[in-house]
Amino acid sequence: MTVLGLAGTALPFAESVDDEVERWLRPLRLYGKAGASLQALGVGEARLDEATDEVSEPVERTPQETLQLVTGAASKHAAERGATTVGTLDILVAVMRHYGDAFERALTRRSSDSEELISRLALQTATTS
Repeated sequence: MTVLGLAGTALPFAESVDDEVERWLRPLRLYGKAGASLQALGVGEARLDEATDEVSEPVERTPQETLQLVTGAASKHAAERGATTVGTLDILVAVMRHYGDAFERALTRRSSDSEELISRLALQTATTS
């Protein structure tokens, strides 16, 4: 999957957990149903709010461990919904769950939030089912 490959090559360069989230969002917003959902929310390439008062937490896992955790969670999510393949929505959900508050901060910097994204994902899933 393209998103996993792109994120996997970018994660080693992340300097913080927030930076890791950014490295997931870049490919996710470009591909598949996740990309359509993120773009529909207006999630662009750049953050709207570059200034942040929060100190981001350091990366605790190796990039390979993080990639493995997200890939495993995405596979589990796909299986739970009865899919035979992992899609970009599965990866997006896995990233949201894995990063929690850091993912929420990334959305907030783009004038959105996870509640709005989940609503968009539900709509996206309903129209393609």
